[in-house]
Amino acid sequence: MVRRTATVVAAVSLTLAGVAGATATHQPTTDAQAPHAASADWPMFGNSTDNVRFSTLTQINAGNVSKLGVAWTMQEGKNLAAWETVPVVVNGVMYLTTNTDQVRAVNAATGELIWQYTPQVDFYHSVAGGGGGVPTNRGVAVVNGKVYLLTFDARMIALQASTGEVIWDVSVANKIQGYGESSPPTYWNGMLFVGAQEGDAGMRGFEAAYDANTGKQIWRFYTVPAPGHGWNSAQGNHGGGDVWMPSVIDSTTGILYLGTGNPSPDFTNAVRSGCNPWVDAVVALNARTGKFIWGHTEICNDVWDYDALQSPILFNLTQNGKTTRVVGNGNKGGQYFFFDAASGKVLAISPYLSEWSVPHLKPNAAGVRVCPGTAGGIEFSPPAYSPATHAVYQPVTNACQIFSTIPLANTQAHRLGTVDTGGAVAPSGPMTGAMAAVDARTGKVLWKDAMSKPMFGGSLATAGNLAFAGGDDGHFYAFDARTGKILYSPNFGLAFGAPPIAYAVNGTEYIAIAAGGASVSAADGSPLGGTLAVLKLGGTPITKPFPAAAAGSGLVSVKLPSLKGYTRLNPWMYVDTTHQHVVIVLVAGETGADSGFNFDGYYDGKANFIVPANWTVDLEFSNKAALPHSAGIVKSTKTPPQLQPFGFGVAVTPNALGGTGHGVTQLVSFVADHAGSYFVACLVPGHIQSGMWDHFTISNTAKLPSIQTTK
Repeated sequence: MVRRTATVVAAVSLTLAGVAGATATHQPTTDAQAPHAASADWPMFGNSTDNVRFSTLTQINAGNVSKLGVAWTMQEGKNLAAWETVPVVVNGVMYLTTNTDQVRAVNAATGELIWQYTPQVDFYHSVAGGGGGVPTNRGVAVVNGKVYLLTFDARMIALQASTGEVIWDVSVANKIQGYGESSPPTYWNGMLFVGAQEGDAGMRGFEAAYDANTGKQIWRFYTVPAPGHGWNSAQGNHGGGDVWMPSVIDSTTGILYLGTGNPSPDFTNAVRSGCNPWVDAVVALNARTGKFIWGHTEICNDVWDYDALQSPILFNLTQNGKTTRVVGNGNKGGQYFFFDAASGKVLAISPYLSEWSVPHLKPNAAGVRVCPGTAGGIEFSPPAYSPATHAVYQPVTNACQIFSTIPLANTQAHRLGTVDTGGAVAPSGPMTGAMAAVDARTGKVLWKDAMSKPMFGGSLATAGNLAFAGGDDGHFYAFDARTGKILYSPNFGLAFGAPPIAYAVNGTEYIAIAAGGASVSAADGSPLGGTLAVLKLGGTPITKPFPAAAAGSGLVSVKLPSLKGYTRLNPWMYVDTTHQHVVIVLVAGETGADSGFNFDGYYDGKANFIVPANWTVDLEFSNKAALPHSAGIVKSTKTPPQLQPFGFGVAVTPNALGGTGHGVTQLVSFVADHAGSYFVACLVPGHIQSGMWDHFTISNTAKLPSIQTTK
């Protein structure tokens, strides 16, 4: 297990006079208050309390955006790939996170480091994103001289904004059950509002309020009923309704709005028939008490993981002399909804912004092709709303998948803390994307630009008649907000998993965006990395791509599970029978037999790795051979090999075709949730034919994992 220590880096030759909570000679206004201010912050996730990601700054506009260049850059860190952070800027100081929960405070004009804080975080237990150990962090909240961080192991930490020192550290949910956190809290009236994940592991999603001074919980609202109540079956451990993204609060009415995720099991409704409130929904709560006000389920009955997980937005819309307070929210089915904020009445719905299968088939045991897949449609990607155009600017993904189900008995045997899909998905066809502008008054599409790759990151709209967003094709786009014409598109050479922000310091406007890809970007083969790029007019032209992560590195550096408390069954298998968890130490080239083509000394089908059904499996893969190797669970030894999907994807090491080099260790986690006879094989071309494969059996009758061998 990689250990992390809490550290604070002292400021170097940089005054702290501008840091939130310190004495300052000037107090920059928020962007929304002062379009022509010498300094204008981006003080919260969506810039304003309405979360609309709109900047009133106009120094950068449709007439000069092509002159943008680099002001400064920052790298996420060694062995990190994919970056979803949304920086905030308060009093000229930028606060941002890495995907492994490190917090940095930097000078927003120069990038000079003021301090950084590295918490000790357990990245192994959370099932966020469909598998243990794929960390994501989308930023912090900065209020009243404090920085509030939510960690991947479901904790909330308050730091001093001026120094990074810890004020308090509290648990939000049980990490051992699979809960985790990836987005910043929302602040209002002395309270912090925090959502929960991981319903995809059968837990119940919730929204909770905490005292911002002490971290003490005030109330908690569950988005799904307890097992055995309402629609939630008592057969197995199921749930859903994650609140992945920050909620938004109407500061006038005190109503809190949140977008919720899918029900679980994800791909079958055999144990949860009918409509399932309040999942795939927008839910309105009394922020003071947590009392339910209204909810609207957007996908009914969902068997495709079509979360309405976006952070909702709020805005006023005047039509025919009447002003209505509106809530906007999109879902992974690909539609964008507009609701009356007071009543929840649907005011308008966009057409499907992504490819939509007709007929829209429900998964079965044989498998069906459905568009969109689990990546959307409309992913977590935060949209922007412009009051000048009355348009919502929404990045879109086109990604079809093959959906299949597992036997009902396996679904009913699901255990908390393991992926709860009731089936599996596999890719089907290329992934593409689009950028769409939707009229908030009618739901009609004003314009839509097709893209060669998905658009995951999110958008920014400005009073300079611009809409910004990055694509997985590596380009950062500036669109004419009214026409959709692309005005600027430098090649960063990296996918995007975060939206841009705009701010100004001492009369200079900046556009900042984290490039490197989202946790879902790896599925489309996009280049991953970790570069925060801050742009300004007249900056250094972008003439070459930013650094990409080394091929086969995965999304983050390997986090190996601790084997403390595990029982060693044989040289290659370690088990925790209480949690039905097996770690298989899978070594390529362990012996010289067959020129190194072997796993743990076995090759050409001479070993059978057996695991009981519904156990969690970790393949701790390492390569001792000189040649590159990989490992994956496949359906047969025929070529080309067909990978066997489990839950949200296939069980295979990164860069499987290219393989990983000598001495590199990688981790693959999955739940063996359907019995059958499979194979563990090296996917480097030619290696299966050379004998680098063995049997892999998931058994309904085995009590413990084992390895059977033949001589």
